[in-house]
Amino acid sequence: MISIKSKEFSRKLLNRQSGFSILELLIVIGILAITSGFIYPSIGQSNIKRNIEKDFQAVVATIDYLKTRTRTVNGTSLLYCASEVTGGLVMTYIVSTQRNDASGPGGGAPWTIHDGFIPNTIEDPSAADANFNVITGDVNVTCSNPETLFNASGNAGSVGAGAPLTIEINFMRDDGVVDYENFNAYRILLNTATAYAQKFKYNMSTSDWVELN
Repeated sequence: MISIKSKEFSRKLLNRQSGFSILELLIVIGILAITSGFIYPSIGQSNIKRNIEKDFQAVVATIDYLKTRTRTVNGTSLLYCASEVTGGLVMTYIVSTQRNDASGPGGGAPWTIHDGFIPNTIEDPSAADANFNVITGDVNVTCSNPETLFNASGNAGSVGAGAPLTIEINFMRDDGVVDYENFNAYRILLNTATAYAQKFKYNMSTSDWVELN
């Protein structure tokens, strides 16, 4: 025969196993809150670093493509760097069979856009997709030239002046200051005469730019 004390003990045990106490739930919630405080910033930083790497690779690949494509079609390419109204940068390009440099057939001044450039366009990603962007748009990308011409003769420079192109990819904080201490950064310098792209990475330990091979 089960005693009354045994029944009472069994009832308490069942109640104990049926759920968690409020105190236990509060402890678990507190632990999760503390843990997430460490995890979420780490995830955010990883995403930023990954987007910087992706944009750097995309920009380098696009420059190499435009140099090769321009010579192949014996024409001209135009790289656009346009600031969005909402902030950020849109990078796109156009390839045309019309030569702009004076040495080519029907060519004009080296750093002007020829009247036949648009009519002879053979590649314009933005025309097919209004949202096309070479870069992710999630990190800071700056261009020294809003428009850079790539000529079939092998040179590249800004429209009008033929100035060399400098592109930097980094992370900018909300206060408008670039964070070189916590995030990687890249710089690309495009030689005007040869369109050769020098690539640099910011060295956090020495606070200097180091050229990449």
